[in-house]
Amino acid sequence: MTLSAFSRIAAAACLASLAFAVSALAAPASHAAAQATPTAVAFRVTNPIRVDGQLEERDWREAPPIGPLLQREPREGAEPSEATEIRVLYDEDTLYVGVVCRDRTPSAIVSTQLLRDADLESDDSIFVVLDPFFDHRNGFFFQVNPSGARADGQVANNAEHWNRDWDGIWDAAARITEEGWVAEIAIPFKTLRFKPGQSVWGLNVERRLKRHNETDRWASARQDIWITNLSAAGRLEGLEGIRQGRGLDIRPYASGGEESSDGKFTGGIDIFKNLTPNLNASLTVNTDFAETEADIRQVNLTRFPLFYPEKRSFFLEGAGIFEMAGAGTGFMHAPDVLPFFSRRIGLIEQETAEGEEENAQVPILAGTKVVGRQGDYNIGFLDVQTRDLGDNPVTGQNLLVARVSRNLFRESFVGGIVTNGNPQGTGRNTLVGADARFATSNFHGSGKNLSLSLYLLRTDDRAANAGDYAMGANIDYPNDLWDMSLTWKQIGESFNPALGFVPRTGIRKASTGISYKPRPDKWGIRQFYFELRPQYITNLHNRVENWRVFTAPLNIHTDSGERVELNYTPEFERLEEPFEIYTGVIIPTGSYQWTRWSAQVETANKRPWVVRLETSWGGFYDGTRRQLQLQLTLKPSTHVMLSLQAERNDISLVEGTFFTQLLTVRGDYNFSPDVSWANLVQYDNESRIFGVQSRFRWILKPGSDLFVVLNRGWYRERDGRYLLNFDKGSVKLQYTFRL
Repeated sequence: MTLSAFSRIAAAACLASLAFAVSALAAPASHAAAQATPTAVAFRVTNPIRVDGQLEERDWREAPPIGPLLQREPREGAEPSEATEIRVLYDEDTLYVGVVCRDRTPSAIVSTQLLRDADLESDDSIFVVLDPFFDHRNGFFFQVNPSGARADGQVANNAEHWNRDWDGIWDAAARITEEGWVAEIAIPFKTLRFKPGQSVWGLNVERRLKRHNETDRWASARQDIWITNLSAAGRLEGLEGIRQGRGLDIRPYASGGEESSDGKFTGGIDIFKNLTPNLNASLTVNTDFAETEADIRQVNLTRFPLFYPEKRSFFLEGAGIFEMAGAGTGFMHAPDVLPFFSRRIGLIEQETAEGEEENAQVPILAGTKVVGRQGDYNIGFLDVQTRDLGDNPVTGQNLLVARVSRNLFRESFVGGIVTNGNPQGTGRNTLVGADARFATSNFHGSGKNLSLSLYLLRTDDRAANAGDYAMGANIDYPNDLWDMSLTWKQIGESFNPALGFVPRTGIRKASTGISYKPRPDKWGIRQFYFELRPQYITNLHNRVENWRVFTAPLNIHTDSGERVELNYTPEFERLEEPFEIYTGVIIPTGSYQWTRWSAQVETANKRPWVVRLETSWGGFYDGTRRQLQLQLTLKPSTHVMLSLQAERNDISLVEGTFFTQLLTVRGDYNFSPDVSWANLVQYDNESRIFGVQSRFRWILKPGSDLFVVLNRGWYRERDGRYLLNFDKGSVKLQYTFRL
C-alpha cells in the first residue's frame, strides 16, 4: 500500500466510522468487569470542623466509611496492600473529605513536596474527583500528599489529560502518624458550581502508594478507565440544604515595580459572579500577570513555530469549555490546529532590531468571561479589550470568543465556536467552526473506550482578503492493552485564525498510532509498550511533503517505576524553498531522507533523586545530528527541590556545522504548603540570554496571595562578557472577599 493510499484510507475510515461509533453509544453494559456503581452518603455535621489533619471531632468518629477501595494497579480488582478509610461530611457551606491511609511501614511513605500545585505524581497522595453537575463528564479534582501539599484542576468532557492550572479556593491538612497518614480536605460550596437542589453528585477517590507503584480506587478500579472519567464515577448522596451564598467573589489587587506600569504602583480588580448556580461570569479590570511563571525555553530545529502553554490564571479558569473535539491533536503534544489559543491575547509578535521575532506584552484594559452550563448546554464567552502598545503602531483591539456545545447521550456532544479580532491589529479576522464528539467508555458492552471526533473550521482574514477551511477527524481507542488512534486533517493554504494556533497550512495529514501494552507479571516488569506511529503529510495537490514512522521496539516500565526505551524513526522531508536552520546555515531546496535512533533511561520518580537520560543519533537532512538530554532532580527533603535540565545538539551539515545548548536550573525552597520560594535559571546559546526568575509566594489564606517576583537577564557577547538585557521586579498583593 502506498503512502498516498494510506492518506485516502485514513480519511475514509474516519468518516465511515461515524455510524458505527454512534451505534456503540447505546450498547448494553454487559461487560463482566463493569462493576456496580458504589454509593456514598455525606453526613451533616453537628459541630464545627477544624481542618488540621486530626479527624478527632465526634462527627468524624461517628461517620461510617464510604466503602473499600480496590486495586487498579498493578492487579486490577485485587485487595489493596494497605487499607484506606474515607468519610464524607458537610455543612451548609462546605464539603469535608477525611481519609485515613493505613500503612504498616510509615517510614516508607513517600512525600517529597510542599509546593502549591506541584506535580504530586511522585508522592503518595489522595485524589478526589467531584462531579457537582452530575452530568457524568465535567468536574473538579483535588489532590493532597502526606505533607499537606495541594494540587487541583478541572475536568472537561472526561478528558484523559486534565487541566491542572485551575486554582480553586479550598483548604487541606495532612500528617503522618504511627499507623500511616491522614488527610482532611475542606471544599467550600462557593468554589464549585452545581444545580440548585442537586443532592446527588458524582464522586471518585483514588489512593496512590508510590513505593509499591500501586493505585487503589473507590469506583471503577479498571485499568482501561482513568480517574477523571466521570462517567465511571460513583454517587455521593445526602447533600441537602447546601448553599453557594450570593456567588460573588471580589478580588482587588495592588501591584508595583517595573513589571507594572513602568515602576509605578497600580491596581486592578477581578470580580466573579454566579449568574446561575451553573453559570459563572468574570470581570477583570487593568489585568496584571506579574506573578506568572516564565516560559521554559525550547530549541527549535524546525521550520515551524514552537508551542508554549497558557499559564495566566484568568484565561485558565474554565478553559476546557473552549476546547473543540479533535482540534489540537498533533505529534508529541504539538497541536496542528487550535481554533482558540488564549496566549494570542496580551501578547503579539514583533520584529527586533536584529530582525528576529519576539513576543511583546500588550496591556489588557478589561475583559469579561462567562463559562458554565445551562441545562444540556455548555457555554463559553470571552471578550477582552487591549490597550495601545506605547510607541508600537499596534492599537488597542477588541477580541472575542464564543463557544456553545450540547451534551448528547452519556459522553458525547456537538458544538460550535466563533472568534473575532486580530491581536496584531492588521485587520479584521474571524473564525467559525463546528465539531462533534461521539464517545463511550463501554464500547459494545466490553468496558472499552472508543471515541470519534469531527471538526470543520473557516477563517476570513481582511488583511489578506482571503478565507479558507480546516477540517479533520479522529478515531481513538485508548485502552490498557491496545491503545490505537487514526487521524486525518486538511488545513487550507489561507487558513489563518488570528486568535488560534496553526503552525503549518496548506497540508493534508494522515497519522495513526498503535500501542500494544502487555503486562507479563514476571521479571519485575510491570508493562511493555510496543509502539508504531506513522504520519504522512502532503500539500493540497497531494505532493508528498513529509513522512515519518516512529517505532518503539523496546519500551519497558518496571514494577519499581523505572523505564527503558529504544526508538527507531525513518523520516522524509521535501523543502520547497531554502530553510535557515541556524544563523548563517541555510539548507537548500530538495528532498531529504534520514533515519534516527534514540535511547532513554529514567529512574522512578518516587526516589529522592531522579535521573532521566536520553540520547539520539543518526541522519538529519544532508548530514548528521547527535542529541543528548539530561534531567536530574534532587529532593533531599520536603522543603527543598533542585533540578537540572541540559540539552545539546551537535549538527553537521553540508552547509555548515553548529551546535545548540539549553540549560535550565530550578531551585525551590518551600517553607510550608502556603509559603514558597521558586527560582528558575535558563540559558541557551541561540538567544545568548542568561535569565533568572525568582518568585516568592505567600498564601495568606486560600484565594489571597502575596507575590514578589524578580526577572533579570544578561546578554552574552561574543567575547564572553555579559551585558544586562532586562531587569524587572514586581510585588503583587491580591485578596479575595467571598459573599
